[in-house]
Amino acid sequence: MAPILRVHVPFLKISPSKVARREHDVSTYEAVHVRKTGTQPRVMSVSTSVDYHGVSALVRFTRPHTVLGTVTSVCSMTLLAASHVRIFDVFGILGQALLPAVFMNIAIVGLNQVYDKRIDMVNKPYLPMASGEFSSNTGLLLVSASTAVAFTWGALSESTALISTLLVSLVLGILYSVDLKVLRWKRFPLLAAGCILLVRALTVHVGFFLHASPQPINIIPPSLMHVVAVMTIYSIVIAIFKDLPDISGDAIHGIRTIGIQLGARSELDFTCARSDHKIGKNGILVVCFSIVSCSDLGGGAWFSQWLHT
Repeated sequence: MAPILRVHVPFLKISPSKVARREHDVSTYEAVHVRKTGTQPRVMSVSTSVDYHGVSALVRFTRPHTVLGTVTSVCSMTLLAASHVRIFDVFGILGQALLPAVFMNIAIVGLNQVYDKRIDMVNKPYLPMASGEFSSNTGLLLVSASTAVAFTWGALSESTALISTLLVSLVLGILYSVDLKVLRWKRFPLLAAGCILLVRALTVHVGFFLHASPQPINIIPPSLMHVVAVMTIYSIVIAIFKDLPDISGDAIHGIRTIGIQLGARSELDFTCARSDHKIGKNGILVVCFSIVSCSDLGGGAWFSQWLHT
């Protein structure tokens, strides 16, 4: 059988001169092979473009909207805690926290995709685990690598608050996603909502605030308590709404979310104001956003004043 000459350069752009030299080498090889064996070798074409499909799959695996949320939280809490610190020092503090936070976020959402692979075939078939672009081993490898980078970078900062935040976030991610008897808390609405509240409202904001604070904090400042209160309200909304588009796959695999237990229509009626603008029990979402809007318009001043009364 004629040998196969493979010439493949993934993820790289090759200059025209290099392509010409490579093609000349292939032609020379063909001529020598024909003289020796009398047969033509099968030659693979030279790949000169980036594997955009693989890059796209990797980006989808990271769940960019969650990365954006993490970056926003880390930056805002760093600026809030270090508001009286020199700008260059602020960038240093931010550099310590931002990279491990992003990689830990990728590890957590990646772990969820590994264990939700069959569910996502129904709910989110565009994700690389569900579509078959990544195998389970590839997913676990990316999760392990992201976790290692997060903790290594966090350890270099020598910040107890940062390392603790990363560890608590990972533990809650494991409790939420991993399919073992005492885990997989996403099966239970209250436990799932508790994980979301603890991570998005408390752990991330308090942890990164403590990391960025230039001095040890004995009493939590009102500004931080205001942020936690506001994000708690947003997290409640996230916990209620996040699984509404996933009812089909969750029902098939026995994940009893709020939307499945109440029904999508009942859940919307409960959380949103009706067209006749009567709130009552239907307006929990309207109430939540009203509280958030009022607190933000006051810049948190009313909240701080209430804390000191």
